[in-house]
Amino acid sequence: MQTLRNKVTIITGASRGIGYATAQLFEENGARLVLTAKENLDALDVFTSAEKVRLDLTSEDTIDYLVKKTIKNFGCIDIFINNAGVFTHKDFELITAKELTEMIDIGLKGPFMLLQKIVGQMKQQKKGKIVNVSSLSGRIGSSGATHYAAVKAGIIALTKSLARSYGKHNIVVNSIAPSLIETDMLKHITKERLKNLIESIPLKRLGRPEEVAMAILFLASDTSDYITGQTLCIDGGLSML
Repeated sequence: MQTLRNKVTIITGASRGIGYATAQLFEENGARLVLTAKENLDALDVFTSAEKVRLDLTSEDTIDYLVKKTIKNFGCIDIFINNAGVFTHKDFELITAKELTEMIDIGLKGPFMLLQKIVGQMKQQKKGKIVNVSSLSGRIGSSGATHYAAVKAGIIALTKSLARSYGKHNIVVNSIAPSLIETDMLKHITKERLKNLIESIPLKRLGRPEEVAMAILFLASDTSDYITGQTLCIDGGLSML
């Protein structure tokens, strides 16, 4: 059964990791895809029927182009998966002003501006589903990526705020908070530290991008119509400790 049949879906940061796995799953479930990447747009060629758009979240012009192109080609935006972001692992006292600004611009300011435009369209449609990709560090903090944790906490607050403001327009907004998923982000962690972190997870293993994609599919589908303003942790039980 194709649970997202003909649903027009924008997925940002779809060229790798969670975004790529989500695009694959959504394609299998019948969604009409608009996929973005900042640099590696060729990685999206596997999605032969999808629209591919180069998106720079620090550029308001490319944000505007993405939304206008989607509406022009499909007439609506049913689902938005706000996934694109950036991660760096650095000691708090060594984070420069430039690095902090980049993290905020890509991880919070850009998605904020994109959401403004998408919510405006969904409001006209009187319906829509939004899933914001946050992180467990946005809920519990991070000793090695403080700026990243702060931005992801902002995404959770933004999720709740939009859910409160736009529920009356039949716009459902939720977020997910993954932790220690098998993606490129783990390359910033030493093998010894990663081993210790895995030991702290009740399920004793890393999560897979496909498992995160399944949670996103649930929140984007009609199955979750009465769930809004929530953050679903996908962390092998780590957050319950």
